[in-house]
Amino acid sequence: MVPHRKMLVNTWAKSYEVESINKNLALIPIIVIVLALAIMLGFGLKGQYAFNPPYLLLVLTLVFYWLVTPVVSYISAKGYLGTGSLTLLFVSLAFFTGVPFSIATAVSANTSPNATVTLGALGLLLSSAFQLSGAAQASFGSVSLGSEKRKQTLSVSLLSVLAISVLIILFSLLNMIPPFFVENTGVTLIDSVVYTLVILFFLIGSLLYLRLYLKSKSKLLYMYSLALFLYCIGSFGITQQVVFGDAIVWIGRISTYLGLLYFLLALIVSRRDSNPK
Repeated sequence: MVPHRKMLVNTWAKSYEVESINKNLALIPIIVIVLALAIMLGFGLKGQYAFNPPYLLLVLTLVFYWLVTPVVSYISAKGYLGTGSLTLLFVSLAFFTGVPFSIATAVSANTSPNATVTLGALGLLLSSAFQLSGAAQASFGSVSLGSEKRKQTLSVSLLSVLAISVLIILFSLLNMIPPFFVENTGVTLIDSVVYTLVILFFLIGSLLYLRLYLKSKSKLLYMYSLALFLYCIGSFGITQQVVFGDAIVWIGRISTYLGLLYFLLALIVSRRDSNPK
């Protein structure tokens, strides 16, 4: 790792340095979720035990996405303004993307299963692309923007992402996008292709952060790697959905919710370095 790139990674890690996380304990939920998915698939339980109470998805989205993602996005954006690290900019955009898509997904949950699945897939695709870009920047890039360009770059980036998200949401709600889900049949080919990309993006991002952790031993990078891996597992579980709201998709959703909690945990138990070097 070149000195400049190493400095950027260390700056990010020190900004949120985790003081006390049991690494083995953090692996337990991942093992449980993987086993649960294996049991569901092994016993042919896809499409079983549908559970879709009114407004449940809306409430869970409120708790996990509308409260957590804006906080993580804001803190990452603030870190970017302070350091100029493009990794933090991409992370901020990844979480910012989740806000409009999660709102639209929750609103459509009780009226249009296809729109819900479509928006969930496309939102994850956009978010995972930003996550992978951030991981690649941290691992292989060495770019840091000067302070005079940071606010402008952040503003333009956020507005561009918001505009793209709104357009995709409108096209989906107006049925201008091919179907991603058919009730009692399952996801379509286009959904499978999109989620294959999502899974790959999250997996590669997770491995890149794990690689950085092995070099720096920063527990923040460890937790971030696990969080992205939870997103990867969750995305796979969602692709196995046959009936809207069946048990296997809930396992996938729970995995992504846990991934968000891992991000939040890394912030709660961290010590912010107000004067990064």
